[in-house]
Amino acid sequence: MIVQGRYFKRAKTTEKNTEISYDKSGKMKIEKQWENNRSKMISYIVFGAYLFLLTWLVLFKFAFTIEEIPHLRQLNLIPFHYETSVAFITHMKEVIYNILIFVPAGVYFTAFQGKRKWWLGIGASFFVSLTFETVQWIFSIGVSDITDLIGNTLGSGVGAVLFAFLGKILPKKRMSMINGIGAVVEVVGIALLSMLFVTNK
Repeated sequence: MIVQGRYFKRAKTTEKNTEISYDKSGKMKIEKQWENNRSKMISYIVFGAYLFLLTWLVLFKFAFTIEEIPHLRQLNLIPFHYETSVAFITHMKEVIYNILIFVPAGVYFTAFQGKRKWWLGIGASFFVSLTFETVQWIFSIGVSDITDLIGNTLGSGVGAVLFAFLGKILPKKRMSMINGIGAVVEVVGIALLSMLFVTNK
């Protein structure tokens, strides 16, 4: 009882930074969610930069001026319904692209919610995607397509699975690796966009 008391006391005092689970024998396992507070803060910064770039991409297509933003209002509520004038492979590339850009959303939303509440992470990603599609329709700045919503949500699911998998193979360095890769990709992306802005100025 004393040992159990220690476990429960520790779990209670660290629950904001840990996840509690039980193995088949009923033994409690406490898994550390963040390496430290610095890791959590870096995660918020990297994720914030990702959301900024994602919004710029989806809503404004990386436009540098208002004139460059496409003025188009189109709504498609039929999943995987495509115009025959466009090659099928082009549509498939767009589906894959929509999946890939939301993988980081699934990773980070799951990290913030905890892997035991992975469905909240996917739900948050779904809400972000739905918001993008709605804004495009309201302001006539793109095609609001349910296929995009499905692809984005699927991508977040892949991200949630990836987050859990990394926790199995790199339990102590998971967020450090995720943040490192994310930061490098974002810096490279911002650098390329800056070069594009300078060359087109």
